[in-house]
Amino acid sequence: MKYTLLLPIFFPLLMAQLKNIIKFKNKKNRNFFLYFTVITNLLIIIALIKSNEKVNVHFVKISSFLDIYFKIDKLSVLFALLVSILWIFTTTYSISYMKHEKGEKRFFTFFIATLGITLGIAFAGNLFTLYIFYELLTLSTFPLVIHAESKDALYSGKKYLIYSFSGATLVLLGMMILYSFTGNLDFTNRGVLANIMYANRDMMLIYIVMFVGFGVKAAMVPFHSWLPAAMVAPTPVSALLHAVAVVKSGIFALIRITYYIFGAEVVEATRANIYLSIMVVLTILLGSILALHQDNLKKRLAYSTISQLGYILLGIVLLNKSALIGALMHLINHAVIKITLFFCAGSIYVQTHKKYISQLQGIGKSMPITMGCFAIASISLIGIPPTNAFVSKWYLALGGLDNKVIFPIIILLSAFLTAMYILPVIITSFFHKKDQENIEKVEAEFNMLIPITILTGIIVFLGLFPNVVLNYVISIVNEVL
Repeated sequence: MKYTLLLPIFFPLLMAQLKNIIKFKNKKNRNFFLYFTVITNLLIIIALIKSNEKVNVHFVKISSFLDIYFKIDKLSVLFALLVSILWIFTTTYSISYMKHEKGEKRFFTFFIATLGITLGIAFAGNLFTLYIFYELLTLSTFPLVIHAESKDALYSGKKYLIYSFSGATLVLLGMMILYSFTGNLDFTNRGVLANIMYANRDMMLIYIVMFVGFGVKAAMVPFHSWLPAAMVAPTPVSALLHAVAVVKSGIFALIRITYYIFGAEVVEATRANIYLSIMVVLTILLGSILALHQDNLKKRLAYSTISQLGYILLGIVLLNKSALIGALMHLINHAVIKITLFFCAGSIYVQTHKKYISQLQGIGKSMPITMGCFAIASISLIGIPPTNAFVSKWYLALGGLDNKVIFPIIILLSAFLTAMYILPVIITSFFHKKDQENIEKVEAEFNMLIPITILTGIIVFLGLFPNVVLNYVISIVNEVL
């Protein structure tokens, strides 16, 4: 029975292989295959959760270090559900979007495989397993990044590999040194070092090295430039990179090493979080400032992602309950917001072939549903109530007050900068005088509007009724702090 935990990880990998073997008569059959895969996988995860069993599996164990180990805990459930649910929305959107792109077969093969690999990260029971799937994630998303096969795409893919493998090398170095101290890399509430106070310079350096290593995929400044470069990829890939798979896996890994390996007490005792908070603050502010200067809509959203990820990083390094609650809530809220924004940007491009903000005059009247959803998601990104990001930023501000007043000030300053770079898109779309006459309706296809409108509804719902997720997040935080 315990081996059922392997199903949500290996089932998509198997289906990705079958997709290449099966010769579908038409796209309708292929689409059914895609929906069957992602929906069945979500149902498997829900069944595992409802079984209420503490499932753990040592899939391959050579030694206490070389141990591919999976388990279910509250954090893995949160991340797995987020990934699986948003993957269904992305599937619906991708089916319509990719009709306008080449290489659909390759795209959907790696698209499905990446789902299984991301869930491997979610259910990893120790640092070694997480590292293996973290590396596999780079390999599975690389073909998606270079999908266009243009000169820019190949350059972006090369940059993505260099940054990702460089960060992974730092993680491997830190992991091996850490194992020499502990002999145990299993994820444990309050950390494997909780009973052994390694508050020394060596432990501080190991933590910083590993934080920076995982921080590369989380687009932490100054290791962020691969993310905007990857915007040459198709919009569904951009959405996956920013909202679900890559950057959120980096964030997830940072939460694991901070609270389930080192433990908050050890990190605080080494004062490593103080040094890292400088890089985090730079990430928040620099991302917003760079977004201000982008006319390309997807690139503006890319730099916005860097800034918003900085909020989550701040919640991690502040090491108090309110801040961690805010970080976990923003992990979810930002994922829903950013995937909505990217879907809207992709719909605009498909329908009008416009990708620059300066070209969007009056498009709010020709694509009212798409741009209406974009406006609601943008308001939430700023943190205006009653949308979902207000809740997470509120807790982050409370966590900042527990440390130094400068942190809430930085959050407010970043919110102001967010308004400066995102509101002009809405103003240009709805209130620019150009193109007000003889406006042609070019609203997005129905299958693209479905995920956009439902996700927008979720943004508002989670703002009005945050306890749906908040109570579960609080239970996670209570276990580690």
